[in-house]
Amino acid sequence: MKVSKEQKLETRQAIVRAAVDIMTEKGIKPATMRHIAKTAGIGDATIYNYFPAKEDILYAYYEDHLEACTAKTATIPGSETFNFQEYLQAFLDTSLDLYLADREFVNMSFKDIFFSMSHNFNRLKPIRDNFFSLVQEHLNKATASGELPGMMFQEIIGRLFWDFYVVAVIYWLSDRSKGFSNTTVMIDKSLDLTCTVLKSGLIDKFFDMGMFIFKNHVLSRMDLIRDQVHTATLMKEMILGKLHERSHSQK
Repeated sequence: MKVSKEQKLETRQAIVRAAVDIMTEKGIKPATMRHIAKTAGIGDATIYNYFPAKEDILYAYYEDHLEACTAKTATIPGSETFNFQEYLQAFLDTSLDLYLADREFVNMSFKDIFFSMSHNFNRLKPIRDNFFSLVQEHLNKATASGELPGMMFQEIIGRLFWDFYVVAVIYWLSDRSKGFSNTTVMIDKSLDLTCTVLKSGLIDKFFDMGMFIFKNHVLSRMDLIRDQVHTATLMKEMILGKLHERSHSQK
């Protein structure tokens, strides 16, 4: 019997949900694929058709979260008229709101997932890429409307907001204030400062200054730098030669 896309999606979601519940109760390491499959109501072998390893389920949770967050933010009344800052504020608020029910699970898994760049980059990459695309979309919209000035290296802006998103979630996880009010204030003030800087065009001005310094103070001294490197190389060869001669004379 052929399984429909809807059924596959339901099964996938059931697996992720089962994994989150089990890991929240027992911890990530003690949770087994067999136990997750049983809780999801599928066979031991079937689960591997969806996820090759337990770690893949963790990444799937955060990938699904980002998609759900994007979809839910779009349903906020008036969201189509949000400016860049308002959209990011709504997106972050929505993300934390969706995390709330699974806060214990997020607390035990978030850092391992989002700081896994060195050994699990390929698993994290789809999540990062989707986030970058989302920021880029709204950055382009803000630039086209004149809300923000045109900027060089817009990709870097996306990466900065990715880092800010990770920091905001970690801050929220450690926030013990009533209603996570400290997180709300931190996000509000940080976004306000960041967007003020973007509107001012300071980033491009800093880049222009950096290029001026590089051209006029670095490139103009390349001959001197090459001479110094050449001199250092000659000195190194001379010292090594003397040491070599001494070692032979002592034999």
